Amino acid sequence: MRQTKTITFVIMDFSLKSKSLGMRIYLSMVMLIVISLLIIGAFTSYFFKNQNDVYHLSRLQRKEQSVMLALKYFVIDEDIDEVNNSLNKKLVELANINNLDLNIYNEFGVLLYTTIIDEDTKDMLAKETISSAIIDSVVTTIDPIIVEELLDDQTYLSTYFMLENQSGKPMAVVNIPYLKDSRRTSEDMGAFINTLIQVSLLLFVGASLVAFFLSNYITKSLQAVSLRMKETKLTGENPYLEWESDDEIGDLVSNYNRMLDELQVSADRLAKSERESAWKEMAKQVAHEIKNPLTPMRLNIQHLQRSIMDKPDEIQDRLNNFTKVMLEQIDTLSRISSEFSNFAKMPRPEMEILNISDTVKSAVDLYANTPNVAVILRDETQGSHTVSADRKQLIRSLSNLIMNAIQAIPKEKEGRVEVALFVENEQLIITVTDNGKGISEEEKDKIFEPYFTTKSSGTGLGLAMVKNILHEFNAHIDFESEVGEGTTFKVVWN
Repeated sequence: MRQTKTITFVIMDFSLKSKSLGMRIYLSMVMLIVISLLIIGAFTSYFFKNQNDVYHLSRLQRKEQSVMLALKYFVIDEDIDEVNNSLNKKLVELANINNLDLNIYNEFGVLLYTTIIDEDTKDMLAKETISSAIIDSVVTTIDPIIVEELLDDQTYLSTYFMLENQSGKPMAVVNIPYLKDSRRTSEDMGAFINTLIQVSLLLFVGASLVAFFLSNYITKSLQAVSLRMKETKLTGENPYLEWESDDEIGDLVSNYNRMLDELQVSADRLAKSERESAWKEMAKQVAHEIKNPLTPMRLNIQHLQRSIMDKPDEIQDRLNNFTKVMLEQIDTLSRISSEFSNFAKMPRPEMEILNISDTVKSAVDLYANTPNVAVILRDETQGSHTVSADRKQLIRSLSNLIMNAIQAIPKEKEGRVEVALFVENEQLIITVTDNGKGISEEEKDKIFEPYFTTKSSGTGLGLAMVKNILHEFNAHIDFESEVGEGTTFKVVWN
């Protein structure tokens, strides 16, 4: 049984934790209100019952004193020494005046007379005998005694006192059974509880509204802080938060502003480190790329020198061949220099609204006459979509993707490159699909890294540059590839 209770507690706790902070604050306040109202109701009901018991006890004592004094004076005035008809009549008179029932017993506890007429009530409230313990208590106690007695599984009060004659000799024991008006008590209790419920409902509604607005106020402040935190960027300017109150949220705002200062310092250090690392890496790559054409240039110069010395009659042919090789290598160096220059410093984009269909068609048309490769355009947009971009840079990026697709197809294979333009899930998408050799698993994680290339020649800056350009146009690029089947590059506008 203990295990079941523990599991139930955990489930309730988990369900509360799954709520939002504002809802948790609100529910906690409502629970506190409900518990408070229940406690107030319980204590108020207890107080009401206690006050009701005190009232009836006090009422019984007053009536008891009144009856006892009246009988005492009557016995003295009438000089009565024993219970007789005259005393019985006086009992009936006092019972009617005080709206009470009276019983009278002799000194041995035997019933002598009762004012109760109803036979059913008489059998229950007018006992034939009373216990010796009550007799002894009445004899040894000057003041009347009050005891609780049982009637139909309910307790009622009953008081006993000794009636003495003029000479002070015990004459009889007078008993007053006091039944509370249970119907009236229940009505009073019902009216009280009804009033308490109405007041509690009003308090609950009012307190719930206060709790709702208070939780909204707290969470609204936290949401403002959270929204500003979400907008925090590693680069760029991050404005400070302002909070007038010196409270817990104020401490949070203060810590956030301090974090911004530390973030700016860390960002500056990181940017400096990245710049230094990038320049070091670029220097290595530039040195490597330049070294490749320098080696054949050196060999050709040495070969030309030997040819001039050994075979002067063939100098013209050697010179023509040397010139051709040198020009090719110079072109290679020039191309390397241009690619690194373009990657290091891209020109500022001149943004304009472009018809995407026309722009993609312009890029595809550049490769329409590629030997052994069919470059096909599939446009499903019907020319109705536009994007904000730099036309030259966008065409350059798409051309780079198409060129990479063409170069990925082996020469011995009939090539096919399909450029598709369509809309999916309200996003504009361009795909470039080839039937080339595909990209291996080892190469997939590095495909967009600068300086990485799978070609025998090239700087590996093409896809890295494409990714940077598309990022400026609020688009991102991804790909899917299967070795031996081909690759699909996917450009999606957000």
